[in-house]
Amino acid sequence: MKNYNIFLKATDDNHLRNRKKRILVASENHPVIRILKKTNIKPKKVLEIGCSTGFVLKKIKVILKSKCEGIDLSKKAIREGKTLFKDIKLHQGLFEKSKLRFKKYDLIIFGFFLFMVKIEDILNLFYLANKSIKKNKFIIIYDFYNNKFKKKNYKHNKGIKVYRYDYKKILLSLPNYRIIKKIKIYDKKMKDYVEVSLLKKLSID
Repeated sequence: MKNYNIFLKATDDNHLRNRKKRILVASENHPVIRILKKTNIKPKKVLEIGCSTGFVLKKIKVILKSKCEGIDLSKKAIREGKTLFKDIKLHQGLFEKSKLRFKKYDLIIFGFFLFMVKIEDILNLFYLANKSIKKNKFIIIYDFYNNKFKKKNYKHNKGIKVYRYDYKKILLSLPNYRIIKKIKIYDKKMKDYVEVSLLKKLSID
């Protein structure tokens, strides 16, 4: 990722802005938890990319008894998460550069950060995630809801461009992915719509 230090600061700032709601375990109403409960899947091994402190993973571990790992660019979020949730394996950095990309998972969650990733980097990220997902297992994409591609300045840092897109379309363009469930929600705090989608990786060999 270009401008690594700029994005590192942005993720640390984002953690501090939203710290209060991320030092507690996610509620039953969190979009990722809602879709998991609606679909009743029970993944044994879960990875969340963009996990913040790991507060969503902690809830998943409690309700589904999954073995959970998370990675986030924010040093401050991971440092705090390791103190709060000692039974969750947390890592700081980029998934694309980490050893986590060589492991296999039943569920990978993209935890509300894709809007900050350039499209060319999205393709590489999805390529690596696809290799890490077992056949007949799942991916969750949680991000802003958008039908059309948009590019604009990040409101919290004018030096960063953000991208709005329906990212699930990239995976659904492949013959081995299909959508299982999606939920569109209006977030009152952000004054914007978000979407969480559950996709299944099919075996086509």
